[in-house]
Order: sequence, then C-alpha cells, then structure tokens
Amino acid sequence: MTEDAGQVRVCEYRRCGAPLPPAVGRGSRARFCQDGKTWGRRNLSCRDAEAVLSDAESLRESDTELDDTAVTTLAGQVDRILEPARGLVETLTTLRHQLEATTTTALAERDAALAEADEHRLQRGRAEAEAAQARDIAESAVAAAAEAERERAAALGERDEERAARRAALQEQQRAEGQLTAVRDELARVADRADASAALAGERAAVIATLTAELAAARTTLEEERGRGQAAAARADALQERLDAARDEHAKASAAQEAALDAVRGDHAKAAAAHEAALDRARAEAERLRAGFDQRLAELQAAHEQTVRSMHDTTTNLGAELRIAAGRADAAERELAGVLTVLRKTPDLPETLKQLLD
Repeated sequence: MTEDAGQVRVCEYRRCGAPLPPAVGRGSRARFCQDGKTWGRRNLSCRDAEAVLSDAESLRESDTELDDTAVTTLAGQVDRILEPARGLVETLTTLRHQLEATTTTALAERDAALAEADEHRLQRGRAEAEAAQARDIAESAVAAAAEAERERAAALGERDEERAARRAALQEQQRAEGQLTAVRDELARVADRADASAALAGERAAVIATLTAELAAARTTLEEERGRGQAAAARADALQERLDAARDEHAKASAAQEAALDAVRGDHAKAAAAHEAALDRARAEAERLRAGFDQRLAELQAAHEQTVRSMHDTTTNLGAELRIAAGRADAAERELAGVLTVLRKTPDLPETLKQLLD
C-alpha cells in the first residue's frame, strides 16, 4: 500500500480542501469531491475549477503575451466602468448614513414628545385629583354647616321649651300668690270678727261661752289657715328657686348655644374660604397645565411637521439620486456588455479566457 491506513485524503482543488471519503478496494482513488459541489457563476465542479486555474497559470507562465494595445484598452474600459460604480457606492453609503441620522433624530424626538405627553397627562391627573379633594372638602364643609344648622334648630327648640317651662312656673307662682292673698284676707276678716266679739263681750255676757267656742274655732281655723299659708309660701319659695335655677340654666344654655353657633359659623366661613381658595388654585393650575400642554403640543406638532417635511425632502432627493445612480449603473452595465462583446470578438484572445467570459 502506498498510503497509510490512518491518513486523511482531501480534495486536490486548491480552494476546496474538503476531506474525501476513504477509498474502498484496489480501484482508482478519487482526487476531487464527488458530492455535486460547484464553484463560480458557471457552476464548475472541483475538477473543472482546478483545470481552469491550471490553464490560467499556464497562460501566465507561457511566453505568449497579449497585445499591449488591447490590454490597455481593456484596462481603460474597465476603469471607466468601475468609476461610476465607485461613485454610486459612495453616494449610496452617504445616503444611507443621512437616512439613518434623520431616522434616529426623528425617533428620538418622537420618544421625547411621547414622554413629555405622558408627563403632562400625569400632571393633569394630579390636578384633577386635587380638584376632587377640594370638592370633597367643600362637601364636608357643607355637611358640617348643615349639621350646625340642625343643632341650632334643636337649641332653638330647647330654648322654646325652656320659655314655656318658665311661663308655666310664673303662672304657678301667680296662683300661689293669689292663694296667699286670699288666706291673708281671710285672716283679716277673722281678726275683725274677733275684735267685734271682744267689744261685745261686756254687753253680751250670755253669749260669752258661744263666743269663746267660736273664738276657739276661729283660732283653730286661723292656725289651719296659717299652716296652709306657710305651706303655700314654702311652695312659692320652691317655685321661685326652681324658676331661678331654670333662669340660670337657660342663660347658660343660651350662652353655650351662642358660642356653639359662633364656632360653627366661624368653621363654616373658614371651610367655605378654604374651599373657594382650593377651587381657585385647582382651576388656575388646570388652566396653566392646559395652556402649557396646548403650547407644547403645538410645538411638537410643528416639529413633527418640520421633520416630516425634512424626511420627505430627503426621500425625494434620495429618490432622485437613486434614479441617477440607477441610470449610471445601467450605463455601466451597457459599457461592460460592450467591453465583453469587444473582448469576445478579439481574435488573439486565448480560448480559456473566452470560456471564462462566456
């Protein structure tokens, strides 16, 4: 055997070098890939591509040279073809950079505008929340004022009841004073009758016993009347004390009621003032935010329209330059086709180069 069993064979095409499958049996061994791989625009196999390279090298190594005039002409035509292509590549690269810069700027401005719009919406939401809180405070103040009004009505009702009780006490006192006056009048009449009986005692000795009995009865009646008068006086004093106490309590209740009403009125006035101030601040803040938002929105719309106009102008310019570049490319392709036609018609051109041109 001429090869070691462990040696790996590779494709002999110098640009491939892929490992070949191990040989089986004693037949001829493959030197190139057999898997259908192709190279170049003509889809040459590894064997054919190596043959073309070998022919090209043999042409370079041979003493036969092409005509200098034909080579120079070919080089000039190739340069003329490549020059518009280079300009086209540079133009397209510049246009791509400009388009990327314009797109990046427009996207950054759009993101900034969206972020600012979100911030304005957040501030407007905060202003609306403050306005809602101010409305809640105002509603609480109105509820407190209504409660104070109800308390005032209740206090007025208690005052009316106190006045009614005082009038009833005065009426009771007047009745007691009338009863006391009647008892005093009765005592005066009894005393008059006793004096008359005493004056007639000497004249009417026969009726002394009767008068004595009447006097004893009168004295008993007088004592009873005096007891009733003292009880009425005690009741009158008690009524007077109750009346005085009721007057004191009424005065205290009236003072407390007036103080409570003054405090409620002050709280209501403060709450109303605070509510109005909060509403004014909320309205002013809302108006300020709305004006700022409208102004910023107008600025953003103007900037967006300017960006759109700039992008439209850039796109129009790019389209014009692309059309010019496409025209140059078409012209270059036509010139290249002409060069290829000239080369194909050159009589001294090697056959291998003609095959490559095909």
